[in-house]
Amino acid sequence: MSPLLRALSAESIKLRGTLALWMCLIAPGVVVALYVLQITFSTFGARTPSDPLVAWLGFSQAVLALWAFLMLPLFITLQSALLAGLEHTDNQWKHLLALPVPRRVHYLAKWLVLVGMVAAAGVILVLLVPLGGGIVMYTQPAFGLTGAPPWAFLARTSAAIFAASLLMVALHTWLAIRWRSFTVAVATGMTATVMGFLIGQSARFGHWYPWSMPVQVMASKQLHVDFVIQAGLIGGVVVTALGLLDYLRREFA
Repeated sequence: MSPLLRALSAESIKLRGTLALWMCLIAPGVVVALYVLQITFSTFGARTPSDPLVAWLGFSQAVLALWAFLMLPLFITLQSALLAGLEHTDNQWKHLLALPVPRRVHYLAKWLVLVGMVAAAGVILVLLVPLGGGIVMYTQPAFGLTGAPPWAFLARTSAAIFAASLLMVALHTWLAIRWRSFTVAVATGMTATVMGFLIGQSARFGHWYPWSMPVQVMASKQLHVDFVIQAGLIGGVVVTALGLLDYLRREFA
């Protein structure tokens, strides 16, 4: 087994039963539950239900937009801080760096685990959308949900959001490992997310800001989808390389 695979195996063992692992289910579950509750307690009157496909697309877009705009940046913030906190506690970095494996594998393992958790949460969100839609069929028939959900749209859009988020993942991995304070990592992510509410609505700057790149996938005019996907992928690799270089030069006292 290669050193990186051994490091990934060790990370999976450390994550068992932790809040970080449970958040992969809790975060997307909260997003779907909140929108289902909003629809359930809304008043639609006796209007004629819309076309089922239109209703499903509207439901799916709303859930994915809430995920990309608010929950995903907070999810990445918390997960990166929790992952790094496993080693910052009692200065476990010194123990890891004393092991007879290349130093770089520890950083790359943290990054890959965070990437995996973001991907897993996205898959769970896609699977929960039809479940939430099924509940809405019974609680609010006037919304117009019937038939099968738009699986192709859900998979395609979720994949695009994931790709656009990779620059944010790389930044938070670097930040959480670079500073030992859990407060610094979380406060920075929360501040950046709040700023994303304003910057993300800007046609000029929204697609340049890492924390608002995922939500650009959901923009009505679809002007910057290709850009944010490419920026997420390329920027994620570049920032990961820079973070790794900084990590290799640091001394953990």
